[in-house]
This record gives sequence, structure tokens and C-alpha cells, in this order.
Amino acid sequence: MQQIDPAPNLFDKFFTLITASLKGFSQVILVENAVSGFLILIGITLHSPILGLMAFLSALVGTITAKYCGGDRFMIRAGIYSFNSVLSGISAILFLTGDKRWFLAILAALFASLSMALLTKWFAKWGIPVLTIPFVFITWIGLLVAYRTDKLYMDPYFVTSSPAQWNLPVEGTPTLLVGLIKGIGEVFVIDSLWTGSFILVGLFLAGWRFGVYAIIGTFVSWLAAYFIGVDVQSLNLGLYNYNAVLTIIAISLVFDNKAEKTPLTGIIAATLTVPITAGLELLLNPLGLPALTFPFILCTWLFIAVRKFFPKI
Repeated sequence: MQQIDPAPNLFDKFFTLITASLKGFSQVILVENAVSGFLILIGITLHSPILGLMAFLSALVGTITAKYCGGDRFMIRAGIYSFNSVLSGISAILFLTGDKRWFLAILAALFASLSMALLTKWFAKWGIPVLTIPFVFITWIGLLVAYRTDKLYMDPYFVTSSPAQWNLPVEGTPTLLVGLIKGIGEVFVIDSLWTGSFILVGLFLAGWRFGVYAIIGTFVSWLAAYFIGVDVQSLNLGLYNYNAVLTIIAISLVFDNKAEKTPLTGIIAATLTVPITAGLELLLNPLGLPALTFPFILCTWLFIAVRKFFPKI
């Protein structure tokens, strides 16, 4: 007689929900590890308890939305549907001001999860990863709407469309270590040494290669940005590093099918994110939009496409 597995009890459901949501944090850095996700959440909370709470609520919303909309069970448990929700919720809190931003953050997290579910099925036909596309476009659309309405208010600190900010001063003292660590923290759109440090620890916990490659990625991108002469403020904030961190992990580890993995191709891809970021910032500045993780998406897609023709790189 076939034995029927007992239905999961309330504790099991709660534990699955929490671990899947925590994995949403780690999936931002292309890692499936609930403990790494918990460390990242701690880093965000140390920077801002309110932001940490909102990030966790966004992860929960992303996970629950995917579950009740019929998302793939294994992808839900892996945190695939919630990492864009985390980033979208954080961005809504950071970029907007006023009481409505809490509701908008939850709404952004919900739409990010729905978009991820739809795009995953669509992109799978071509073997292309969705990455952070939902987060980027939801954030861009939200910012454009905020500029055109009198009900949503942009945080002046994050407004980039002022002509005074088009030509930032290059004077100042570049700080390598600060720029490297903050560059890792900027993956979550957060300017914080604490957040960057905890993300790095979470990467090493997931595997030494993740941590080492992240350091290599942020280092080579910092050097590239320094030598092409970007403004010192952006350099020290790590704004030219975070896309490189994601790209080197994606190209050298996650989407590299070779038996022997080396960071060489990832280093080239990571370095390429620097001029792409600079170009996108100039292109998007008049619209008041940040580049976010779009350089990472472009570089990763480019090298995945190239590998279809040259699989040894």
C-alpha cells in the first residue's frame, strides 16, 4: 500500500516561507543560501532598522505572491521570485519620501514577483536569465511617475536630473578600501560599510570563490573607474563597483558550465561594466534615472550570448 506523505503543518509552512524569503536576499548576489540571506538582512538592518524591516516585508510579499499565483515550487523555495521584490521595496523606501512610500514599496514588491514569474517562463524559451530586469524597470517607471505627479515625492538626495549634477567634480581623495566595500553594499542600493561587509561575509559563507571573486570584481572595477577619471564621489560610494561584483559572479561562477572555473572572462566582463555604467548614467541623467543594475544585465547577457558561439571563453 502506498504511503501518503502527511500534509505540512503550520510550523513547516512558516519555516519554508521564512527560509525562501531569506534566500531572496542571497539570490540578489546570485547565491541560494538562507544563512547568507540572513547575514545580508542583518547588514541592511544595522544601516537602517526601518529599511531592514521593509526589505524583509518585501521578500515575504514576493514569496507569498509567487506561491498564490502558481509559481514553480522549487523556484519559490530557492528565493527566485523574491529577490527582485527585495530590491524594488528597498528602492521605493530610499527614492521616495512621505507616508505613501510604505504602500508603494509593498506594491512594487508584488509587481516584481509577478513580473519575475511571467518573464521566467518567457525568457526560458531562449535560455536567457531574467536577472534583475523586473527591479530595474519597476523602479524606473516608478521614478518617472513620481516626477510627473504631485502625490509622490522624490527624496532630493537621490534626484539625479539636476543640471548641477551632470558634471560632478573630480577633485578629492579616492579611498580604495571604502570604495571596495561600499561597492558591494551598493548591490542593494545602500551606501553603507556595514551592509557591504555583511554581504561579503555572506558571499564567503556560500563559497570561498563567491567571496574572492566579489573582491576581485570590485577591485578591478574600482581601478578601471579611477583610471578613466570618474568623479571621486561616485568612486568612494562604490557606484562603479556593484555591477562588476554581480557580473563577475554571474560570468565566472553561476553561468559558467566549464569544469575548471577561472575568473579571467569574468574580470573582462566586470571591467566592461564601468564604461557601460558611465555611458548609461550620462544617457539617463536628463530623465533623472539611475543606472541601477542594468549594466550588469547587459554585460551578463552579452557574455552568455558570446559563449553560445565560443564556449571555451
